[in-house]
Order: sequence, then structure tokens, then C-alpha cells
Amino acid sequence: MPGTSVSEIHRYPPRPEGFEEPLFPTRESRLAVAEHLLRAPWLMRASELGTRAGEPVEVRRGRAGIEVAWAPRAGCGRRRGRSWRRVVEVLDRWREVRGWWGEEGVDRRVYRVLLAGGVIADLARERGPSGGWLLVGVAD
Repeated sequence: MPGTSVSEIHRYPPRPEGFEEPLFPTRESRLAVAEHLLRAPWLMRASELGTRAGEPVEVRRGRAGIEVAWAPRAGCGRRRGRSWRRVVEVLDRWREVRGWWGEEGVDRRVYRVLLAGGVIADLARERGPSGGWLLVGVAD
């Protein structure tokens, strides 16, 4: 979870009380360990973050290559502003065109990228006068 320190994560017990290795010998033990980890205050799936379609992002060329940053969501626990993440690899790219006949039309290039830290994000560059960058998806 953004805003959680590494030391907080390391202090969280890696297994439920009373469990020793191996953690997953039975179906019941797998369920108990999964439930234990789901109670971790810092752990969440990207799909639980809600929609981020169309959220503005900043893109810049840094010393280590292309970097991306977006504002933290309200209530996510982040105390600071934007943090920059390096684009490790462009995994895919495509053009998205829909609703071209109306005011709400979309015409943009979408890039699925792997960011430092393992996050896979879909970033879109609007075509036309605005030309801004948007975060349109985060994959689990």
C-alpha cells in the first residue's frame, strides 16, 4: 500500500501464529495463510484501487530513462506528493478510438508498461490539442 514503510512491512508476521514450514501442506492451511495475509494493512490488489481511468500523470525523461508519476489517492496513507517510477519496459501499445462522432470522443495511444517495483500500468497519450498523459489502468 502506498505510504507504508518497508520497516512496517518487515515487522508484519509472515505467517499466522502457530504455523511453521511448510506453510501450505493442506487446503485448510493455505486458506489460513491467505486470510492472515489479507489482514495485512499494507497489502491490496491493484483491482481494489478502483478505477483510475483518465487520471492525469506526469511523464519525464530522467537520468535512468522515462519516469512516470501520479498523485496519491485521498485516504491511501501517502503523506508525500508524487513519487517517480522508472519505466522498465514497454510491454504493448495500441491506439484507442471511440465515440469519435461526439464531444466525449477518445483518440489516444495506450502503452502498457512495466514500472520499477513490478507495477504494470496502462498509460495513454491523448491525441489532439490536449496531448496530455493519463493513467487509464493498473493490472494485478
